[in-house]
Amino acid sequence: MLRAPTISASGAALIGILAMSQAATAAEFTIGAGAGVRPDYQGSDDYEAVPLWNLRAGDLYHPETFVQLFGPRLTSNLLPHDHWRLGIAGQFIQERDDVEDDRVDDLRSVDASVLLGLIAGYDLLADPQQDLVLELEGRQDVADDNGFLGTVRGRYGSPFAQRWRLDALVETTWASEDYMSSYFGIDAGDAARSGLDQFNADEDFKDVTFGGSLTYRFLEHWSATGTATYTRLLGDAKDSPVVDDRGDENQIFGGVLVNYRF
Repeated sequence: MLRAPTISASGAALIGILAMSQAATAAEFTIGAGAGVRPDYQGSDDYEAVPLWNLRAGDLYHPETFVQLFGPRLTSNLLPHDHWRLGIAGQFIQERDDVEDDRVDDLRSVDASVLLGLIAGYDLLADPQQDLVLELEGRQDVADDNGFLGTVRGRYGSPFAQRWRLDALVETTWASEDYMSSYFGIDAGDAARSGLDQFNADEDFKDVTFGGSLTYRFLEHWSATGTATYTRLLGDAKDSPVVDDRGDENQIFGGVLVNYRF
């Protein structure tokens, strides 16, 4: 089932920044929409169709400054510098409720998370068209008490041939005890309801992800993007009964969008 998009705090922040950037005549804007497929909870082996969107404002007051909401992830660089990067970051994680697996569905629901924080990095290339960036990103749930995520990431992006662009990334994410307990822990009450074993999920590196996207500009202002990621769950995330017994430590996401740039 295609789920409707959810308006989050990160989306509201993006709208505010886009409004402020209208005075910057050199700014470039991109609006995109499409659909993707993802696991119906973290660690699931059941997949669902979801809407996918891309809202980006670039070259705000420096060629390297931008704000982008791509699906449930907010990224930005607000530092006008050729190499150093600093901006706000956000991520929306939908509640875990009404999932396909009956036993996991018997667990208490996990409320939606709205994670907000900072992203900092260094670009080894001083080129508006190319990126080779090392990043650190930290974000805390401000909607509920679902904890903190910290990510170390390397990403590369460059045009190639004519009308084509390739972007790739590799990252690993550390999760706090609150986060791991919310999404991968099973207490005595949940064990009794679901028949799954009790499990204490401690703070740990929870995954490693490899991903990329390929964009083709088929008209002056129009382009199409295909994107995919492969995530391997690690540590207590992988060993949790919601993954080890009922799901899969291998997580795949894929999607396609059509974008308009102006």
